[in-house]
Amino acid sequence: MRRQDSQVRIVGFMPTPFTDHDRVDVEQLIALTSSIAKLGIEPAVLGGMGEYYALDRDESRACMAAAKAGAGGVPVVAGVGWSTREAVQVATDAADLGVNSIVINPPHYAAPSPRAYAEHVRQISDAARTGAIVYSWPHFPLTDHYIEALVDVEGFRGIKEEHYSVEETHERIRRWGGRVEWWGVGEIGGSAYARAGADVVTTSIANIRPDLAVRAINAIVAGIQDSEAIEASREWERLLASDRDGAPAFLTEVMHQFAGWNQFVRLPLLPSAPSIREAIAAYLARWAPKTQEAAT
Repeated sequence: MRRQDSQVRIVGFMPTPFTDHDRVDVEQLIALTSSIAKLGIEPAVLGGMGEYYALDRDESRACMAAAKAGAGGVPVVAGVGWSTREAVQVATDAADLGVNSIVINPPHYAAPSPRAYAEHVRQISDAARTGAIVYSWPHFPLTDHYIEALVDVEGFRGIKEEHYSVEETHERIRRWGGRVEWWGVGEIGGSAYARAGADVVTTSIANIRPDLAVRAINAIVAGIQDSEAIEASREWERLLASDRDGAPAFLTEVMHQFAGWNQFVRLPLLPSAPSIREAIAAYLARWAPKTQEAAT
């Protein structure tokens, strides 16, 4: 199924910068947020790429405040994770700061029943006072049984899908109609979901080239050619997936080389290996703008 138009919301998930003293670098995060939001991309903090699992409540609040400060009125997204109690605390802070949407990150060990997970989502969305997107991924896929429980939760808004195929998701979009908002993950893969009817595409290349993110996503969704933007996005996704130390390490190294960020990532992660650092340097030599402002 092809969308009738190319209008799709784009959400840019950002890494978390740290200072030499192992604190959230608020100024760097404000600057990055601003560069993303200038093109209408909704900046997102506290996702897996933002090391939400390594941040305490005060640090999470600092990230959300920085995103709001840099967004210039563009809606801000925040990830919420961990136990229900801890997630409710972060969601409460998100409401206080005026965060516009939350994404409920998946439980990493617990495997709650559909009824229990629906209660988890209800408590978090109530605290956030905004709609909640829940993350469906290979280690905790949101089956139809989960959706059936979730649609009765007033604060449940939609699903960020990274498990089911485009074809399966198209069928689920057809089945659940306008009750569920669907998010596709990644510039290339996520845009394929948008062509099947998804409402939102997430991006990480926007951290260095928000212009290319917008161009690639809109081109794929509309079914038109933009070979430069699509090639850059495909290379980006391949390179990101090749970093065995994970997306946060990869993005932190990218931002180190691109914008002078500290290379620090929090355990249990480690900085990217030398081979990845070299590959990132080659990528940036080809695709990065001469200055950060040039990308906007």
